[in-house]
Amino acid sequence: MNWLDRIEQNVPVVQSADPIWKAAEYMKSSQLNEIPVLSGQNFIGIIHARDLLNTDLNRIVEEYIDKDCVSVDGTEVIYGLPCSNTQQIIPVVKDGFYYGSIKWNEIHRCLQDELNKLMLVIDNSYDGILITDETGYILHINKEFEQITLLNKEVMVGAHMNDMVDKGLFLNDSVVMKTLQSGRSYTNVQKYKNTGIYTLVTATPVCNQKGELIRVLANVRDVSDLTRLQEQLAESKNLPSRYPTELKQVRIQNIKSSGEVIAYSQEMLDVLDLVYHVASSDSTILLLGESGVGKEVIGKVLHENSLRFEKGLFVKVNCGAIPPNLLEAELFGYEQGAFTGAKKAGKQGIFELANNGTLFLDEIGELPLDMQVKFLRVLQEQELIRVGGTQTIKINVRVIAATNRNLERMVEEGTFRLDLYYRLNIIPITIPPLRERKDDITPLLGYFLKKFNEKHQYSKRLSKEVVDQLLMYKFPGNVRELSNIVERLVLTCRAKVIKLKHLPNIVSGCNEIENKLKIQEGKPEVDLQILKLSCYGPAEGGNLVDLEKEALIQALKKYGSVRKAGKAIGVTHTMVLKKMKEFGVTLNAIR
Repeated sequence: MNWLDRIEQNVPVVQSADPIWKAAEYMKSSQLNEIPVLSGQNFIGIIHARDLLNTDLNRIVEEYIDKDCVSVDGTEVIYGLPCSNTQQIIPVVKDGFYYGSIKWNEIHRCLQDELNKLMLVIDNSYDGILITDETGYILHINKEFEQITLLNKEVMVGAHMNDMVDKGLFLNDSVVMKTLQSGRSYTNVQKYKNTGIYTLVTATPVCNQKGELIRVLANVRDVSDLTRLQEQLAESKNLPSRYPTELKQVRIQNIKSSGEVIAYSQEMLDVLDLVYHVASSDSTILLLGESGVGKEVIGKVLHENSLRFEKGLFVKVNCGAIPPNLLEAELFGYEQGAFTGAKKAGKQGIFELANNGTLFLDEIGELPLDMQVKFLRVLQEQELIRVGGTQTIKINVRVIAATNRNLERMVEEGTFRLDLYYRLNIIPITIPPLRERKDDITPLLGYFLKKFNEKHQYSKRLSKEVVDQLLMYKFPGNVRELSNIVERLVLTCRAKVIKLKHLPNIVSGCNEIENKLKIQEGKPEVDLQILKLSCYGPAEGGNLVDLEKEALIQALKKYGSVRKAGKAIGVTHTMVLKKMKEFGVTLNAIR
């Protein structure tokens, strides 16, 4: 804004040698309380109406000039005006020459217009914005901040940051509090309790010309979506090293909520953390683990979280299921007339089908030695020749190999090539057996129970004793065996609640059920795992209902809040609230 355009030339002026009565007449006709005083064209000061009361009107103006009045330099920018100014006019002077005057109410109106425009910009910002004064009182929040936090502007504005901390709406070590205390900028990843949204918050100090803190400006950006967060972090080289803990928490939360893999044990979460980390690479991966641990499931997760997911297929083949004399033709394809019984048009091999995608080779340890040589060449060169052909075919395939055998021992025994082992063993990932990740058994039971109930249109439940017995079972067949047992129980048990007598002999006879009740302060503590299982559906069966309700009450007493109880049990706070409503339990009643 050019303030020179706001100068009013019709403001009357008097010369220093003029009589007082002349100044009084000018003030009366212009309805002003003061007018400028000049000496020729040079500005000297102003004369006030209040100074003319009971004054001889024939005296000269020079005797009543206020030389300490407020005036501004004749530039485009006005700054330094006192907010408590009482003058009606502000003379504009440059190098002593009087240009004219600007009325104070015009300055106030223009500044108010500019302030309104600035507030519109702030309110329409993509980021959430919070502004406090130097003492911590909240002056303004914009619409985006309200949406991110679900905090109402009427409640926030005027409140002190300490009050927000006391109410649990802000952390004591939030970046805004740190900036208020130190006067420095801070950036951090923070989670708002009201919405559960992860945000990237930057608090910046705003200082006056003396370097004194006068405001704190906080920019808040929603980064709850992991993919978007990773993209932002990729643009900044510093953030990954500054926030490793926050990033890992977000990644683990994404793993739990993705539904791709049921994982609650730390052992499996560590495996999945590595899986998601290396999924985007094109390197060969070797999955190790006993039969039934879920190697194929992990292979699919690797493919679906890679850049190949939208470009090619996930093709799986069991090397031990194909006869050795057909294996080469199946893998590499064949040309017309390659052998007796071959199709006239020839056939694409599995490698070609997986072009631009992922080839999952299960039971890689069953590959014959003569095929290992050919397979190694294709893996290294990314090209093949069909059986009976002469033309080289270029391919682009990522290989994920899996085995339940000890390849190192096979290398020592001469049944597996050392060079192929090194080529496959770039990123080895060992999937622990189910007996080593007991924390996954209960959620897996709930998952498969729900799956097979829906598949076969039943509403079966597992009793507490059955869950305890299954937790003690070693599961030599791992997750595959657990899935089969649950489906068998759903189909063969005619009662709604599955009890010990319905279990297969191999499970029910493995051990006597250990006493799961721990004595604490004279009262048995119920295993919280039963509540995690029960959250997959409504409770049925008298004994199970009592156990679920007792587990819920003990969890809420122990942890004090719905969110903390849900986190300890391994379920969402929504599931806990659902169970509280089902059993008629309230926090106030148990405190």
